[in-house]
Amino acid sequence: MDDLIATGVAHFNAGRFPQALAAFRAAASGPRAAEARTFIGHVLGSMGRADEAATEFSSLIADSPRHLPAYAGLANLVLRRAPDRDPRAEKSLLRVLTLRSGGRELAETLRACGQALRAAGDLAGAEAALSRALVLGRDANARRRLLDVLRARAEAFLAAGDLAKAEGELRRLLDLEPGDGKARRALVRLLRRRALELVHSGRLDAAEAVLRRALALSPADPEARRRRAEVARMRARSEKARRTAVRQKKDEKVRVLRVRGGSLVTAGRLAQAEKALRKALLVGPGDAGAGRQLAEVLLMREQAEEARLQALRVAKGEAVRALLEELKAASQAYRSSTRIARAGKLLARLLTLEPAAARPRLIAGGILFSSGEVSRGRSLIAQALRLDRDELLPGEVFAGLMKLGRYKAAIAAAERILDGRPSLADLRALRDPWEWDDRPLSERKRELLKLERALSPRARRAWVPYYRADLRGPEELRQFAALAALPERRYGWMFAKAGLAALCAGRFAEAEKALRGALSYKTTDWRTRGFLAEALLCQGREAEAFAEMDRCLPEAPADEAGQVAAWRGAFDLWLGRYGSAVKRFDEALALGAPYALTWKAGALLKLGRAREALALLDEALALYPRDLEAYVWRGEAKRRLGLFKEALKDLDEPTLTDPDRATPIWLWALFNRALVKAALGDRAGLKADFDAIPARIRDRIKAKTGDEDMVKLLEAGLDLSRGFRREEYQQAIWMA
Repeated sequence: MDDLIATGVAHFNAGRFPQALAAFRAAASGPRAAEARTFIGHVLGSMGRADEAATEFSSLIADSPRHLPAYAGLANLVLRRAPDRDPRAEKSLLRVLTLRSGGRELAETLRACGQALRAAGDLAGAEAALSRALVLGRDANARRRLLDVLRARAEAFLAAGDLAKAEGELRRLLDLEPGDGKARRALVRLLRRRALELVHSGRLDAAEAVLRRALALSPADPEARRRRAEVARMRARSEKARRTAVRQKKDEKVRVLRVRGGSLVTAGRLAQAEKALRKALLVGPGDAGAGRQLAEVLLMREQAEEARLQALRVAKGEAVRALLEELKAASQAYRSSTRIARAGKLLARLLTLEPAAARPRLIAGGILFSSGEVSRGRSLIAQALRLDRDELLPGEVFAGLMKLGRYKAAIAAAERILDGRPSLADLRALRDPWEWDDRPLSERKRELLKLERALSPRARRAWVPYYRADLRGPEELRQFAALAALPERRYGWMFAKAGLAALCAGRFAEAEKALRGALSYKTTDWRTRGFLAEALLCQGREAEAFAEMDRCLPEAPADEAGQVAAWRGAFDLWLGRYGSAVKRFDEALALGAPYALTWKAGALLKLGRAREALALLDEALALYPRDLEAYVWRGEAKRRLGLFKEALKDLDEPTLTDPDRATPIWLWALFNRALVKAALGDRAGLKADFDAIPARIRDRIKAKTGDEDMVKLLEAGLDLSRGFRREEYQQAIWMA
């Protein structure tokens, strides 16, 4: 029998099919009958007798259900018959999926089965077969064919208009082959289309979620970004309209109840009037008019004590609203020495009027904590957290716990925030919970040591290096490097500060990479995008830098739009485009960014409008008495106007109050002060200030101008720097 099969195989390989068929038929009655019958099916198929071959394979499968080569033969037969569909063959092929055997042979059979079903148009069956083949072994052919099947299924669902199922197939394809750029682009296009349909149906929240998924796949996709910005604007308008409608409806109802109450009073029906006015206060608790009317009605009904209490409630409500507005303004300038006392008085009055409110206490505690009154600040923060009844945001709770030194609970709260989709406000709290810009370095280090001791080794790996890096010491970039092993989907936001650290170190390409990574985590983080624009500008890529800044405005909340405009104007100032800078700063001031006064004054000064600049700088320093940059600009304005002694007072201020004598503000105070001393005939003072300027900067100016005279070099340095005053890394812009 072995000889007959060997003979049949030799004839089959030589293409002598009749002789091969005769040999295999003779062997079919022996011990290797199943093998011989399998070869009979193959020979009949090769002779073009497909129906007979299918019958032979089906009969063999019926007699020997676990004989895998029969299934493989039937699969190959169907492949050759495609696109004709053979119901008997398809049914037999699907039976292979119920087999319990494993190994390479079954994987090959399943692969053939999947290819056959794909050719027959049964994509679901093909996917099931090929998926099983991949489970059994890493079969490159099966993998490639499965990818083709998933792509075909996605196209079929797309053609049928079923976008959700098409998205599912493309995502499975990308899970299997993450580097498939064609599938990624197709999925992004599909998501944009889904978002558009959702927008047309008015489902803006769902549309934004879909566009977030698209940008997670392709953060740089301009169309997805544009649509996301449009959806965000539409959502803002829709939410504003909804709130306005609710408020108007509520106000109208309160007005109607007030009028009704007044009519009932006129008619002498005081009990009904009281009922109507109490209902008005239920609808609009803060309505002062209804409150006053109710107090009058109670007095008329001879309920004097209750009338007095109601009048006090009205007065208290009005006082609290006014104080909240004052507090907001004061808290923005709490670091200014002339305002902190005022802020403290406001806080004391506010807290007596609203004893059960958590947020005012938290704000007050944060102000006191950051201004150096740590124990009082912590006391108020602890009270706020005890009073909190879902009034505070998750990020506010986290920051409060960090200021209290309850580090284990704080980091647990932070991890819970990261489990969801953290808002930009929450991320800002995670980045800078202590708000300790003005605190001594030694105090920061002590707190970080407490943080490290409080955390488990696992929590320590992420959070301790991050906050240590924020100290801005020589180890800063090395600390950030330790975060590279963390999962980006969870901790990618940390690299915003890593990018800023690299930027400050003058490592602009490294900064760009880190900042782009942080933006892929949170695309709407406009501050990170602004620093990315600075990194690009420092590399001489002006068009890209301005494009990134232009994208900040639609991403920033309305109350932060002024900051974006001011930052955009600073770019013009640093580049010497002073007319454009003035327009941008005017826009920033109109949008509520008063600190733009200093930069606008700098631009005016560069345009030769020194007296206008001086007036603006006086105004800026009245608002922010500790703005060292404003002192430098005012010193320069007074120097240009010939007010040398007054200029010297201003230019001494930064050198006396700035603790770090290597900051750019100190550097430019030296330039101006040296020129003032030259004008006053103080040659020794001129030389002392000139020599204090870092040699690399003096040498760079000499190389650019060829001058040796100290006064000419100082004036040339001021010209070269254009509007530069703040950050050392921006020297790359003017020293290029």
